[in-house]
Amino acid sequence: MSAMSENVRYRLLGTAMLVVIALLCALTVALFNKAFTPVTEVTVEAERAGLQLMPHSDVKVRGLIVGEVRDTDATANGATVHLALDPDKAKLIPRNVRARLLPKTLFGEKYVDLDVPDRPGPPGLRAGTVIPQDRSQAAVEIDELLNDLLPLLRAVKPAELNATLNALATALQGRGDQIGRNLEQADALLQKINPELGTLVRDLHGLADVSDVYHAAAPDLLQTLRNLNVTSRTITARKATIEELIPATTALAQDADTFMRRNGPKIIGVNIANREALSLVARYSPSIPCVLAGLMKLKPEAEKAGGGDGSKTFNLTIEIVKPRPGYKNPLDRPEVKDQRNPRCYGLPNPKVPFPQHLALDGTQDDRWWKNPDGPDGGGPATGRGRVLSSVFVDPGSMSEEEKIKSVVGPLTRTPAGEVSDVSSLLFGPLLGDGSVVTLR
Repeated sequence: MSAMSENVRYRLLGTAMLVVIALLCALTVALFNKAFTPVTEVTVEAERAGLQLMPHSDVKVRGLIVGEVRDTDATANGATVHLALDPDKAKLIPRNVRARLLPKTLFGEKYVDLDVPDRPGPPGLRAGTVIPQDRSQAAVEIDELLNDLLPLLRAVKPAELNATLNALATALQGRGDQIGRNLEQADALLQKINPELGTLVRDLHGLADVSDVYHAAAPDLLQTLRNLNVTSRTITARKATIEELIPATTALAQDADTFMRRNGPKIIGVNIANREALSLVARYSPSIPCVLAGLMKLKPEAEKAGGGDGSKTFNLTIEIVKPRPGYKNPLDRPEVKDQRNPRCYGLPNPKVPFPQHLALDGTQDDRWWKNPDGPDGGGPATGRGRVLSSVFVDPGSMSEEEKIKSVVGPLTRTPAGEVSDVSSLLFGPLLGDGSVVTLR
């Protein structure tokens, strides 16, 4: 009986010991799970939690651990993350915080970061509070960046990455001050560049335009380079001639230097003296092209009149008009009054008949110029007029002979009193009323 009682007692003691061990294990697990620690339980509604968010992961506010993750449940709209916060610290957390799921390191587990906004609300998170996920632009960009980095990190071989990071750490070791100074200089440089960003952008746009121009001109540039290749071969083939030319060029340069030393002041003086003339040419330079064009158009007519078609005679139509009066001082003293701007007067295709243009050179004060066909000019103001026939009187009279001699004298460079009567007889028919002489 005593032996049986002893066995029962040992069994009871063994059972009690197993129960105590089980209770100790359960207590250890409960202590590890902080079952006896007072907490404030809140939840986070997230789109997804990820595989790296484990139970007991940290919950941080501005880097300070304020609790842990207890559990994660999948829902139809994403995931629900259950958080256990320290009650003393939960009282200090604003109610309008947002949650972000961030990794601790490149390959480490995630943690829950409670982001405090710029304008925090009243403090004190209560049990059962649902914290929304941060969906701001910055948070979305960070999340997208991490998601984009994940395939890259999976492709990177850890051993090679470790070797690269070790080499980088070795290269940077002991150079913190130098790197800091370089960063400060870079910051100062960027501060100077920032005000000029607009100009830099415009320059880049201009560079794009220049690139387009060079792209369009590329065939011509390449052709020029090919031509230079031919030129280079020509220079190589003419090397001996060029070697002979260089000493001659040196002598020419020496002679030119001597010439310029002797005549330099004279050349400068000529340029100074011609400054006003060149200024006048510059002013009227717009008229020069049309004058040259008119001369070019006149060339075939001049060749036709001068026998340019193979003929040995001139083909002319001569109209003898009333001569210009002699010089009268001071009435006809030269004057510079013509200040008209450059013009072409219709050249190279002027009007026919060409209208009269009076030059303001001083002669316009003469009554003959004011009314060349009037009483002082010998006839009515007909505009084109001035034909000598209108100044004659009775044919064959002494007045007609004197008029003819007064006209023929200047033409033959003979005084009117010495012109022979034969000349007046020869020129008389030519100067009849309305007569026109055509020589061929």
